[in-house]
Amino acid sequence: MATEFSLWTHSAKAENDLTACQYHIVELSAADQVDVCDGAGDIPYGVLQNEPDEDEAAAVMFLGISKVYSDGSGTGISVGNWIGTDASGHGIKKSTNKDYVLGQALDASTALGTIIRVKLTGPFQLNV
Repeated sequence: MATEFSLWTHSAKAENDLTACQYHIVELSAADQVDVCDGAGDIPYGVLQNEPDEDEAAAVMFLGISKVYSDGSGTGISVGNWIGTDASGHGIKKSTNKDYVLGQALDASTALGTIIRVKLTGPFQLNV
């Protein structure tokens, strides 16, 4: 069941064409500007809620329950796993000390492209 509950969103400018990136994890790339995360070590800012073209308004949810385009291939994602980004802005399971995470999985995923719900808690580093 992929439902959303937004507690807080931010409108920023899309640095690049993000028309194919709805529900991808984004990072701040400049003041009031976002782009899809392009590194597994990026600090995630939130989840893109719309499909803006370059320089258009990007709606980014950073607190609440958001749909996230996930990549559960490999180790998979289980309910309760901490979720961060891969090098393509896909939600993946994070479990290594100092990994940046954005929230906690409310759904499981075993394939690329599965839309899951993630409880967004804000970025922080795991201390395991």
